[in-house]
Amino acid sequence: PGSLTLYQDSVALDPSAYELLPYQALLIWKGSPPTDTLRATYRVMPLLLGGTFRHKDPDQLISATGDREDPFRYVPPRQASDLFATQGLNKSGSISRGVLFGNNQDLSVNSTLNLELSGRLTDRIQVLASVTDNNIPIQAGGNTLELQDFDQVFIKLFDKDWELIAGDFVLQRPNSHFLTYLKKTKGLSFNTTLEPWEGATDRAGASVAISKGKFARNLIQGVEGVQGPYRLQGNEGESFIIVLSGTERVFIDGVQLTRGQDHDYVIDYNTAEVTFTANKLITKDRRIVVEFQYSDKNYVRSLVRVDNELEVGNSTLRLNVYSEQDHRNQTLQQS
Repeated sequence: PGSLTLYQDSVALDPSAYELLPYQALLIWKGSPPTDTLRATYRVMPLLLGGTFRHKDPDQLISATGDREDPFRYVPPRQASDLFATQGLNKSGSISRGVLFGNNQDLSVNSTLNLELSGRLTDRIQVLASVTDNNIPIQAGGNTLELQDFDQVFIKLFDKDWELIAGDFVLQRPNSHFLTYLKKTKGLSFNTTLEPWEGATDRAGASVAISKGKFARNLIQGVEGVQGPYRLQGNEGESFIIVLSGTERVFIDGVQLTRGQDHDYVIDYNTAEVTFTANKLITKDRRIVVEFQYSDKNYVRSLVRVDNELEVGNSTLRLNVYSEQDHRNQTLQQS
């Protein structure tokens, strides 16, 4: 643009006599041309900006067919699908890998998984889970008021009307005066609340599980001025037992004590020994009773629990069934 000049007999014409369309390379006269022969001078750009340019000839490209992919088509990589990619679901955990070797053993690879889930699966159903494949052979210490169990592995699904638990859970006594128990178990438990008709509420539950321990009750004769430790024994007089953490109840003169170094007593679950703190001085006249569950690792014990409570107006009808027995198919528990 601006480089075109027209000459007639070596005399430049007035640019107002014509119009140039530079990108189309067209010359338009505004009036009649002064003569049939003119000389034009101009500069051209090395590239036609309005044209189409290609590095490759598209006619030589092989079109994609059913068994042939287009080599020039970009396909974004697929994102790895998340098994727990659900909105409203919180998850945390870890996966560890380890290699163990030595001069007296073969090469081995260890793998552990720890996973915790909480949140909503759907608009109604919620989940709470703690899953691990790491077998920890220790229990929580008995010198604090609150315990943190390392061996709790369970999955719990629930909503406002029901709950389903699979794994480790604690069975507690129902709302009844005639049946008292507290059991650490592993199995399946289901509880629900229904309204069979207006004004009536039905609470039902059932559990099928393996009991982790047996119940025992020790009456200990205190020694004057000795705070402990006092060793607990099993029902058959066994001295070397393991007390299940959190299952003990300690009474002095009919009053239940509180566990913890800052409270009344501490307990070593692995050695089954109870030691009293300075808050509870022990004398020969003290009546000490300890109730607990222990594992003797002899027999697997299975249990079945069925509860039902029906409320109609001011009336309540309860039915509670509890059965615990040695497992017939496994008389000796080795682990």
